[in-house]
Amino acid sequence: MNRSFVPILYIRLRKRVTAAPGETLTLGKVAHLMTEPDMEKKLLELPICKLSERDGHVVLIDMMQIVAAVRSLYPRLQVEHFGEPHVLIDIQTRSKPPNRAALAVVWVLLFIGSGMAIMNFHEDVSMMEVHQRIYEMITGRRAEHPYWLQIPYSFGLGAGMVVFFNQLFKKRLSEEPSPLEVEMFSYQESLNHYVITEEYKKMLPAAQAEAGGGDGQTPPGKRNDGDLP
Repeated sequence: MNRSFVPILYIRLRKRVTAAPGETLTLGKVAHLMTEPDMEKKLLELPICKLSERDGHVVLIDMMQIVAAVRSLYPRLQVEHFGEPHVLIDIQTRSKPPNRAALAVVWVLLFIGSGMAIMNFHEDVSMMEVHQRIYEMITGRRAEHPYWLQIPYSFGLGAGMVVFFNQLFKKRLSEEPSPLEVEMFSYQESLNHYVITEEYKKMLPAAQAEAGGGDGQTPPGKRNDGDLP
């Protein structure tokens, strides 16, 4: 038995996308596509939603919205998606110019605070006495300020921080991420998970309201991607 040809759309949503208020998001901006060449061009320009100022700073687009939009253009197109079933849209607002005075104050506070933290740590572990003891063990004489130990130690402390954070100003020492970058990545992932959870909670009452006011038919986009109309 001969079966009719059913085109397939392979789609992978991007993780996070930046957009401007009032912008109309197209499928090509929020996802990577692969399908028949004659369909791909139209699908890349397919509008998904229009952003407004009432949407806030973050908008979640679910895969169901994508499937509904694609089926409205090509009803017989089979959709196969990979990866996460949602994409976060960051709505950019006009950024204010940096306040140089506040930046200077924060820099001074961080500089003093980090210096105080290092000095308090050295006081807790009696670093001065350790240097004096090492100097006495090597030379046989006791010195209140063994500078030939303390000065190299101070330079080594700064060099160790540079190696630990794997960055000197804007230059990276190696391709490996620094511990700070790993922690920032973990924080961003947790933040994304929280935002996605909260956005789904907002979408749930709206979906229940539509289901309650419907005629009992299956809502668009709720079928299996492999089903044909």
